[in-house]
Amino acid sequence: MNNPVHKKKSLYLLSFIEGGVVMSTELVGAKLLAPYFGTSLYVWACVMALTLGGLAGGYFFGGRLSVRKNHETILMASVLCAAIYICCLPMLTFLFVYLASNFSLIPAALISSAFVLFPPVFIMGMVSPLIIKSITSSHEETGKKSGEIYAISTVGGICFTFTTAFYAIPQWGLTITLISNAGLLAIFPAVYLVKRKTFFPILFFFASLFFSFRTIHKDTFTVYLKDGLLGKLEVEDRIYKTDTSNETVRYLLINNIIQSCVDVKTNQSKLKYSEVLEKNIFTINPNAKTALVLGLGGGVISNILAKKNIAVTAVELDARVVEVAKKYFYTSDKVNIIEDDARHALFQLKNKYDLVVIDLFAGEITPSHVLSAESFSKIKSLLNPDGFIFINTYGYLNSKAGKGNQILLNTLQQAGFDYTICYSGDVQYEDYRNLLFFASVKKQPTLYASLPKENISKFETTLISTDNKPSIEFANANAVKRWRFSYLKNFILNKN
Repeated sequence: MNNPVHKKKSLYLLSFIEGGVVMSTELVGAKLLAPYFGTSLYVWACVMALTLGGLAGGYFFGGRLSVRKNHETILMASVLCAAIYICCLPMLTFLFVYLASNFSLIPAALISSAFVLFPPVFIMGMVSPLIIKSITSSHEETGKKSGEIYAISTVGGICFTFTTAFYAIPQWGLTITLISNAGLLAIFPAVYLVKRKTFFPILFFFASLFFSFRTIHKDTFTVYLKDGLLGKLEVEDRIYKTDTSNETVRYLLINNIIQSCVDVKTNQSKLKYSEVLEKNIFTINPNAKTALVLGLGGGVISNILAKKNIAVTAVELDARVVEVAKKYFYTSDKVNIIEDDARHALFQLKNKYDLVVIDLFAGEITPSHVLSAESFSKIKSLLNPDGFIFINTYGYLNSKAGKGNQILLNTLQQAGFDYTICYSGDVQYEDYRNLLFFASVKKQPTLYASLPKENISKFETTLISTDNKPSIEFANANAVKRWRFSYLKNFILNKN
């Protein structure tokens, strides 16, 4: 970097890459934490706050260091440290999560985010002030050069955000994406160190690369594993011993939350809520012939309906889920699958249906835009006169975590639906059950697994959820927190 023009161009390029790696690390870091803590409002608040906090601290500290005579050496050392830390993130994430697991969900997510995201972002935050110092020859240029560097860094962030989200994560996964980012950063200090014949720090970087690559593996029970923008998707086969034999159970997991579960030998669902749906279909509508399923999952519900000679149209946003449902859960060829967002698909469909199934858990998150008054009004127009809706949701109703379900039921009523609340799992304990809402315009008969009246208290809210005011999204935050924490303690950490 002895040539001033070449040096300036190199530092501008470094600013572009640094800005890009910051945003890419934020995205990937959130995805690394998602299998343990989910993608709820709480978790994203932790991720965003700590990213901004890291940048603010880095800007401040980098500004202080920029007045030193050896600021260029400090700059390259900072970039190399950031690259090494980013390389180690896949290994460090599980360690930090395990150490934080004794805390409740939000403190655990905050502590893990602090260790996973804050250090590399803090170090990269130091880069811009140090670059500004390196390319500024007079006080008069300071404002101009600062504007240029922060603009270039921001453009890099925009470019890397799109590249990471739409290409790198789906194609390479999280670890390779991190290694690629670290490699881009490490080029600059490597050139700097080679010119000065200092090789030990470079060897340290390659050691971190080696250990990072070793984290890329599938457990012996993992059949399929792929990262994507909507989360980590896995198919696992687990063997459970029974009194008479060993039973192999296949799971479909998104961010470590069970989406489908079947017996490998029979492909029959092991989740009780599908049994409740199956037993109640013809009780509500004996002549049901057509069904719309929003949320394919493993295709279990679609297969149940198809076996009863019901023509099924299923809508699924994630192409990976469609692939997995066909290959590993043997979704019937009779099921017509549409790859689209459920809400968008609703307003494109013209056919009438006897049954609309809403089974939309992306991990533990339910999309509020499909559970709004406007959506239910559209669904109502797609239902035949004897048609009904089936909604699979959290097991909470009377506690603070049940406010979201209360709003959901209020919204159904406001749209003109009568409803019955059924359940699967443990009727007495909200953390260990699902609630199943059957809604129709006509009054319903008595249904199998109806929730006893003594388990239903008077609702504490009269709110409904609309597109303009998606109150259900915020009301469900407590349900999401409890649901995820229950999984973290009872399934996720035990699984690992």
